[in-house]
Amino acid sequence: MQLRLPQELKEWIKAESDRNGNSQNSEVIRAIRAAKDRRSGPGVIGNITMDQGDNARC
Repeated sequence: MQLRLPQELKEWIKAESDRNGNSQNSEVIRAIRAAKDRRSGPGVIGNITMDQGDNARC
């Protein structure tokens, strides 16, 4: 898979990979997984998130 990324994202990925001692590929995977987890984690229904007090936020 090839991706065309804006220059600022390329620079961010490079900086993160250097800071964490990982490959750039690993940093891309980490960022995608983190976004996926935020989107599909427990308490998330569509664009509604339930907080610890069972209060809904959109």
